[in-house]
Amino acid sequence: MAKILYALSGANRGHTSRVLAITEDLRARGHQIIFCGGGRALEILEELGETVLPVPAIQQVMDGNRVRLGRTFLQNVPNYLFRPSIWRKLLPKVEAFGPDLVVSDFETYAARAARRLGVPVLSFNHQQVVTETRYEVPRRFWLEAMLTRSAINSIVPRRPEHILVSSFFFPEVKDPSRTTLIKPIIRRAVQRARPEKGAHTLVYLNQPEGAGKLLETLRAVDAPFVVYGFEPPAGDERWGNLLFRKPSMEGFLDDLATSRSVICTAGYTLLSEALYLGKPMLVWPNKGTFEQTINALYLERDGLGEAVYHRPIEVADVSGFLSRVEQYEVRLPFRSAYGNDMAVGHIEEILRRSGALEPARTRRAVAVGAQIQAA
Repeated sequence: MAKILYALSGANRGHTSRVLAITEDLRARGHQIIFCGGGRALEILEELGETVLPVPAIQQVMDGNRVRLGRTFLQNVPNYLFRPSIWRKLLPKVEAFGPDLVVSDFETYAARAARRLGVPVLSFNHQQVVTETRYEVPRRFWLEAMLTRSAINSIVPRRPEHILVSSFFFPEVKDPSRTTLIKPIIRRAVQRARPEKGAHTLVYLNQPEGAGKLLETLRAVDAPFVVYGFEPPAGDERWGNLLFRKPSMEGFLDDLATSRSVICTAGYTLLSEALYLGKPMLVWPNKGTFEQTINALYLERDGLGEAVYHRPIEVADVSGFLSRVEQYEVRLPFRSAYGNDMAVGHIEEILRRSGALEPARTRRAVAVGAQIQAA
């Protein structure tokens, strides 16, 4: 079987969880996998005992649910200036592993090393839905869209073998010979979960700094909330109708599966998993991150939930959404598909085209021949 170097962004758990979902399926087919990444992804993978080639992670500076562009730029300047030296140091490690393919989930260094070594690269993420598809958005988001497209293009591989984009919405692809859209990647734990309609609404922000006013808003709504990502204001796990949970993959999934609805930022992985489990959503996209904005726009357009853009969430937003939850539940079951098998199929097709993997028919013939000889 083939050797695959899987490179991923270190921004958050979302990238890591969908990467692990795909690599689990690839390993089940006999492929050898090691990883490349930094930040939180590096920590999670090393805790799992995985081999990881470390590289710097892209850092976003958030405050009050918005990207602080100036501080984000300054935070990442050193990595940008020293990018050539970083991938050159990575080069001998990649060469020592000898990959047949590099899969890049919004990671920049491994793809550059692969290109120098002549190794094919697959760009596989959600972010490139912003750069590789055609869509219409309100004029007030044009600047945000332009800046995000520029940032994405500076990070993703320049000339990959193919671009694979997983998404829960499907705008027109600009160049189908270059890009393929597939359904969301859903990890097995989510596939096995049995959703129930409980009383609570799950609340999660990817970066809660500066967003403490949301807690006061939720306190003023007559409904129970289970909150992740925030420290309890009074040091106790309960604050009125709010129950605060500590970070936990299993606990979070259980609270998600048994929730009535979800209030969250508009990160792709959580949206996909919540839709798969049939949960209506009120989303609050990070200002300055157009990938989240377009996720929210299509969530609303497809009648799957509601969104609040570029202002604090207010009591009327929450209470109004909760009063309308049932109207979204009718549409949600139609979103219960996933694209894991299609993703693995595309990866193996690239391996076959590069000669690293024999065609399925050839493998079957070899196997039958071996059985005949053994008999």
